[in-house]
Amino acid sequence: MSEMTWQQLRDLDCGAVRTLGDSWKTHVDAMLDQTERLRSDVIDGHLSVEHYESNTATQVREQIAMTADRFEDDLSDYASTRIATTLHEAADAFEAEQDELKELVPLIEQHDFDIEGPQSEYDVNLSGGLHQAILTLDPPQWLCDMCGVKKPDGFWDWDTVKVLFNGVDLYGTAIGLAGQYQDWLRAVMSRAHDADDDAAAALKEMRENPSELPPQLGATYDDLIGDYKDAVSQEVADEARAIAEGTSGMSPEQVNQWWEGLSDAERDALVAEHPEWVGPVDGIPTESRDTANRTLLDDRIDGLDTQIAAKEAELAQTPPTDPQYSILEAEIHDLQTDRDELSDLQGEITNEDGSPKSYSETGQQYYLLGFDTEGSGQAIVSVGNPDTADNVNAYVPGTGGDLAGASGGLLDRTRTMAFDAQNAAPGEETATVLWMGYDAPDDLIEATDSKWAEEGSADLESFTQGIRATAEGDPSNLTLTGHSYGTTMVGTAAATEGVDADNLMFVASPGVGVDTASALGVNEDNVWASTNESDMIQYAPVHGNAPVNEDFGGNTFTSDATRESGSWWQFWDGPVENHSSYWDTGNEEHPVANTTSRTNQSYIVTGQEDLVR
Repeated sequence: MSEMTWQQLRDLDCGAVRTLGDSWKTHVDAMLDQTERLRSDVIDGHLSVEHYESNTATQVREQIAMTADRFEDDLSDYASTRIATTLHEAADAFEAEQDELKELVPLIEQHDFDIEGPQSEYDVNLSGGLHQAILTLDPPQWLCDMCGVKKPDGFWDWDTVKVLFNGVDLYGTAIGLAGQYQDWLRAVMSRAHDADDDAAAALKEMRENPSELPPQLGATYDDLIGDYKDAVSQEVADEARAIAEGTSGMSPEQVNQWWEGLSDAERDALVAEHPEWVGPVDGIPTESRDTANRTLLDDRIDGLDTQIAAKEAELAQTPPTDPQYSILEAEIHDLQTDRDELSDLQGEITNEDGSPKSYSETGQQYYLLGFDTEGSGQAIVSVGNPDTADNVNAYVPGTGGDLAGASGGLLDRTRTMAFDAQNAAPGEETATVLWMGYDAPDDLIEATDSKWAEEGSADLESFTQGIRATAEGDPSNLTLTGHSYGTTMVGTAAATEGVDADNLMFVASPGVGVDTASALGVNEDNVWASTNESDMIQYAPVHGNAPVNEDFGGNTFTSDATRESGSWWQFWDGPVENHSSYWDTGNEEHPVANTTSRTNQSYIVTGQEDLVR
């Protein structure tokens, strides 16, 4: 666990860390010159066939070539890909948080607050001097300005009396500002600690798992050479397994570099033979993940069919009076539900001939980036390829999001956003992703608990890093769009883990886990929020300050309330219904299209913020 203090982060020389990473790359280039000399001067020179031709000479040449190959692989993998990239990533992460810290600490000092407590949970409190200033009716000018009172000139003048009776407001205002700075500081240090831990874990993994050396020449050399060649293939498999299981310590960027360093044959073999090590992994390109995940989906459906048939056969042999009978019925029901939901998902993204389906309105192919049946079920489906897109919009649903929704209403919203983005920027490619990569709360009671967002934060952070790592050409303009509890998911991930996104968009938010936009680690100008005037969520800010409030510090955009109550005794229907009206298309069920909200969202997603109303 990182023990970095805010003072250490403030004083850290990030340039030195980055320079150390560069030095490893320079070291690689210098050492690769030596392997080239082995090939040219030794294998093709002194020990060439024209000088020495025998079984021993052939074995020596093969041994030297293998040693050179392995040396290059290890240099590229460990020194360049892992060590250098780890150091560069750490420097970038530290520098980003350092910049925020250099902005925040002077504000804390300027307002006479103290930073106290352990580095894992800093507190920002009023200093003794500020306490005394308030108690002696000599508050600082900034506090008077915030409270809207005139700074008193004497002890018993009228202004002093007004301040005296307004003392609670003085304290409340000061404590409120300290709390905002505290949220900001904790978010900065949480992300810095994560970066520190990630770098330490990656370097530790390299130290504890060194690569094997090629076999030595000797009596059993022929056997060893065969074992070694097999071990090279096994090494790639072991690395792929460790990456998929999360034990490699590699970031999505490092995973991508590792993947690109494999041969075409190795990549094809992993996709075909071990799709479970490819499909779920952030940092592997979208095309390969989609192919692997479609194979996994086929296999999972076939496996469920086998399980259901076995349970039904067991049920047929069980008397209805046996307690096991009802247990088997429940198990069959659960298996059948999983099977039906996966089959529905498959039908949405796959043609009858088994080829990938495209969304008819935009012509964009569907890509399957992940799925699971655990908990409420998870699915990550993209309309369009994020690797080649100019813009990427990841939609994070809220309460009630489940696997069934991935082939129903949630995917419908995703398609609507894809359609709107194409209309907003017809000359650009926008990939729209349904990111249901976390176990969402099932109901409003569960939605009052922040644990669902906390448990999914690392996965959302990894997803954004993966989008950056696999981008072909310039990075896309990446937006995370949360709806309802999905905004809590996005905000919590941004504040605690850090997300590599350009824009955060909060639609119908019950709070995002922090009270100010500055605690999200994203430029406040790129934080957007909207709640329509009828939405019930405005009365339930259970996860902090609502992001549509002015003191949150972000931007707002307009969304209409397009659904009305059925009649006067159903007055509550409107506020409930309008919580889900932000993507209404004007169909038979909901005849009024929410053009305002949809247009504004599409402008933000495609970078046309000057047009947002």
